[in-house]
Amino acid sequence: MNHRERIHAAVGFEAPDRLPVSESFWDGTIDAWRRQGMPDVDPADFFDFDLIHMHLDASPRFEQKVLDRADGMITYQDRFGYTVRKQDGRSGSMEFSDHVTTDREAWDRIKPRFSLSPDPAEPARIDDKSYFAHFDPYPSWDEAVGKYERLRATNRYMLFGLYGPWEATWRHRGLDKLLLDVALDPDWLRDMADTYVDLVLAILDRGLALGMKPDGVFLIEDLGSTRSLLFSPVSWRTTIGPSFSRLGEFLGWHGIHFWMHSCGAIHPIVDDLVERGLNVLNPLQVAAGMDAAALRERYGRRLAFFGNIDVHKMTGPAGAIEEELRRKVPLARQGGYILHSDHSVPPTVTFERYRWMLNTARGLFDA
Repeated sequence: MNHRERIHAAVGFEAPDRLPVSESFWDGTIDAWRRQGMPDVDPADFFDFDLIHMHLDASPRFEQKVLDRADGMITYQDRFGYTVRKQDGRSGSMEFSDHVTTDREAWDRIKPRFSLSPDPAEPARIDDKSYFAHFDPYPSWDEAVGKYERLRATNRYMLFGLYGPWEATWRHRGLDKLLLDVALDPDWLRDMADTYVDLVLAILDRGLALGMKPDGVFLIEDLGSTRSLLFSPVSWRTTIGPSFSRLGEFLGWHGIHFWMHSCGAIHPIVDDLVERGLNVLNPLQVAAGMDAAALRERYGRRLAFFGNIDVHKMTGPAGAIEEELRRKVPLARQGGYILHSDHSVPPTVTFERYRWMLNTARGLFDA
């Protein structure tokens, strides 16, 4: 199998020829590993990963600009309508502020910005660079098609990544205010989520018309803490659920797999996600009690898993991470499991440890 065929087999619960693998890294991890001896090549090529990504810009396209850069920190204004302060070039805690949707009147002004321009000269809303901290100009639609075709030539399974409706809405509304909206103004929250998904569907439709069809769409949609959902399952079903259903129907109609990343203990709505068309769940955070082996027993062939390898064990005794791999890697033999951490790999994991872990996992699959 080539990379693309291998992931299609995994998502379809068919036996892959070898362990399906991909990974996400904190900013700074690959730089640290290159200082430790990793060759200066694309990590996907060096580790022989099976996935490749493009990213959607479904923002209201406010001006993106750096406001301050000093002492290893950067503060910038994002296209989604917020300001953030974080470490410059490294992952870590982020301080969000100045969200533009301050009230209903502000939303009435902002809402029309969630639309796809009919002007073909407008910059594309698809690029091969991550949406987050995307300071470079977006390509033209023709240039985006060229990038898509070059990535397709790698024979890797392609995901189009984007924020989910909850994640996208709190970016411009503010998380604290949006959590209050769940209880105090759920109809408004549903309107904001639906408006966002309208734009997402328009972008995907434009891409399909230009020949850019991904194998899967990957929502970044954190819905839980390590203890529970951020809100009740009933609240999710009445506010975010309808827009999620619309997206699932669109993807199913076009034969595109539906993937989602959500940290936290989201057990109470996994059934809802499956009913709305979800095919693959990531990252299955171990600290939140998510366990791929237990979930396999519950969902069988209805839901594939991408992740659940405890990052904390990657820096501990080798025996602990090996035990983790021995329990979870066999899930991949008949499809339905793709190896990945339970979030993303930080620079505290050494290059040699990660390479050893990956080789060990591949050996366990083949044994």
